[in-house]
Amino acid sequence: MNKKDKKNKIMLIILLIVLIIVIIALSYAAFNFSKTGSENVITLGNLELTLNEGSTINLEDTYPLTDAEGLALDGYDFTLENTGTAAVDYVIYLDNVEITSPDVKLDDKYLKYSFDKNSSTGTAEYLESLGVDGSRILDQGTLNRGEENSYVLRVWPTVEVDGDFGGQVWKGKLRITGDQVR
Repeated sequence: MNKKDKKNKIMLIILLIVLIIVIIALSYAAFNFSKTGSENVITLGNLELTLNEGSTINLEDTYPLTDAEGLALDGYDFTLENTGTAAVDYVIYLDNVEITSPDVKLDDKYLKYSFDKNSSTGTAEYLESLGVDGSRILDQGTLNRGEENSYVLRVWPTVEVDGDFGGQVWKGKLRITGDQVR
């Protein structure tokens, strides 16, 4: 084998290695793409959650309310619709949002909520009755193709707050999980 053939063979091997590295890098980038946004429509497979009032439930600059006053609030309207072709099992959670300094988080034991679903009206309940943060289930069930549920969530500080809670805030967000029914 002459010197020129040997150089061509080495160059071909180097080009092949570079091509393989580029293909692996592009494949990795394609499968690890993520995007941060502030949309109020979340599509998960066959479920679509539309929140009509911002992306965070925010109790800031508020005052303690009686149950009657809390139940009269407009609340946070949202809908859950199955836009897919198969039935979907879903769970809707209410999670805390981290409070940043200098604010102080209002303890859940001083908060009440009500949760309306379709035509049923919720009652005033303590937020603690839902359980601990991360596992607070507001609703769960199955939505068939084309079905939709409408919700109204109200959250307010109760009049049972001990002393002054000035500067304390509470923020929450809705989280939904869904699995296609097989």
